[in-house]
Amino acid sequence: MASVERTERKIIFMTCYGHILCHIYVLILAGALLPIAESFNLSITSITTIGTLCYLLFGVGSLPSGILTAKTNAKFALKLFFVGSAFASLLTGLSRSAGAFTLGLALIGAFGSLYHVSGLTLISQGIRRQGKILGIHGIAGSAGIALAPMITGVITSALGWEKVYLIMSIAGGIGFLFLALDQDIPEAQAVAHHENEPANSTRSPLLFFLLALVPMGINGFVYRGFLTMFPTYVSQEITLMNTSSVLSGGIISSGILSVGMIGQYLGGYLSDKVKMTRLYLLTMSVTLPFLVLMGFTGGYLLIAASVVFTFFHFSTQPLENHIVSAYMPPRMVSSAYGVKFIVGFGLGSFAAAFSGYTADHLGMLYVFPALGVAVLISILPVSALAWLDR
Repeated sequence: MASVERTERKIIFMTCYGHILCHIYVLILAGALLPIAESFNLSITSITTIGTLCYLLFGVGSLPSGILTAKTNAKFALKLFFVGSAFASLLTGLSRSAGAFTLGLALIGAFGSLYHVSGLTLISQGIRRQGKILGIHGIAGSAGIALAPMITGVITSALGWEKVYLIMSIAGGIGFLFLALDQDIPEAQAVAHHENEPANSTRSPLLFFLLALVPMGINGFVYRGFLTMFPTYVSQEITLMNTSSVLSGGIISSGILSVGMIGQYLGGYLSDKVKMTRLYLLTMSVTLPFLVLMGFTGGYLLIAASVVFTFFHFSTQPLENHIVSAYMPPRMVSSAYGVKFIVGFGLGSFAAAFSGYTADHLGMLYVFPALGVAVLISILPVSALAWLDR
């Protein structure tokens, strides 16, 4: 019989590995946007609209993924994520028409929606000290986000964008085989996990949550719009010596996005120390000027503005998750997370088409001030949350 420590180590490894792959799969498109558009002779708007379908399924699929996980078990759902993503990535890499590419990308979004539900459920069932591990899990996701542009840029420059998807299909297959052969991670039925400590009291938890969904959804929109255009924008504005624009943009944007890992950790750490709603208002407010500034700068100023925005923007993610668990009644936490992912990823899916349309009709630099308007709108409901939580 496997020791508890060995089982926990395997759960940590597989969920972190899955979290990394999950974000890389959906971000390959952003790192190779122009080469893919050129290969199919499509506009940026057309390609980002195809991406919107992927991101929409990635979000909306959270609900059926949760049902599937509850009806079967987290390990089975995680295996399905790995094998399904591997197949979808293979199909995308082998596509020779825009239709086949669209189908492959849609399947990447659909199978990708399985990850967050199955991975977090597995952690809740099999890890005793979850706080620290959830922090590490968040860093793994940020690592995937940061690595995606560099991996895509390097492989695309050397072999073509198709090979990125083909190589990543192998990575998904490895994850599936590991779980298929593993006999230590239990295939326990999904069960609800509730903290022993009561949630923070509010006069109306449901009203509080519905109000919180507004900035969380907008934040998901900004997150997806930023990640869709950022590598391409950087590749046009900054070029490293003796490198192609795609490779240069991939390396620089990966370096900048890696700062998000620090933001993830610090956001979660500080959420235990200070009033969460006030911290949420502060971080959202700080991101606004630097996001707008990105559209009007270049060179070192663009890098500096991007670093600050990335740090604070990614710090909001563990903060949002903590707000949901702390302010909702324990019996409602699981359902609240499901709704949060649907709203955040679902609304965020439309940001790809929005960003592509803005880039085509106004210019790529206007994408970031436009996203800044969305952040400005979100500050009002966040302020209301801080007021209700006074």
